[in-house]
Amino acid sequence: MRDVFAGIVDYAGLFPPASLTMADAVARYAEYRQSPDAWMLGRFVLAGSRLAELAASRLDVDGVWPLSAVLGAHIPNEVAQVEAFLARESHRFAVEAIETRVTAPGQVLVLGEQVPAKWERYFEVPNEGSYSKLVQAIGEVGAFAKIRTGGTQAAQFPEPEQLTRFLIAITAHGVRFKATAGLHHPLRGEYPLTYAPDAERAMMYGFVNLLLATAELVRSGDGEVAQAILEEATPGAIAVAEDAITWRDTRYEAAELRAVRDAHFVGFGSCSFREPVDELAQEVG
Repeated sequence: MRDVFAGIVDYAGLFPPASLTMADAVARYAEYRQSPDAWMLGRFVLAGSRLAELAASRLDVDGVWPLSAVLGAHIPNEVAQVEAFLARESHRFAVEAIETRVTAPGQVLVLGEQVPAKWERYFEVPNEGSYSKLVQAIGEVGAFAKIRTGGTQAAQFPEPEQLTRFLIAITAHGVRFKATAGLHHPLRGEYPLTYAPDAERAMMYGFVNLLLATAELVRSGDGEVAQAILEEATPGAIAVAEDAITWRDTRYEAAELRAVRDAHFVGFGSCSFREPVDELAQEVG
């Protein structure tokens, strides 16, 4: 399964529910880069406005760190700030990706011009909609999509029907995507939404479910089956082995799943690295 899950977790410890300080997030990312599980670790995610703070917090060790910078509403100015940061700090950091929100195809076309294609560009779509035209526009400018799969409140989780529609658009238009929020766990289930002792609990998506649902759409185009996989929360219904993952009577070989990663499901952002890594290790039989 190493090929299937390599580099799948972008570390977003600065964001809720962890909401770590920069110093703590930097220390943890440095630790994860040196751990035996570093093969699952992706980029360090932060708001573009905090790049200087990152540079001041990081020790000059451990090579060049890959970053994903989340930009806000003033894209040209923020792109200029990223360029200035790299001019000073390219010996320590590589901004590999830019993330920002979009709501309409026309906005995608504008951002396609404003954000240089030398970066992977992730355009975050709303949690509801038809998606087809928006995802098509994202593909036309050579960018990737991003979908929010949860949050710190139950209302922030998209309905399975909406998430399925997004995946259908992704696979139909041949666009790659990443997910963010609410994917700390490999399998769907009821979990606490924050780390507070009295945290609200809700059904959360699993990143293995999301991978299999995408694989099923690539394989068959059957949206009903893909949605059933997204919603699958029966213990034992999904089994992870070294050479394949099975859902009930359906088997997805590791090579097929790796191809889905390469073509569509890039990975996901998580404010925790240990939760998804440790829970996945427990699932591998």
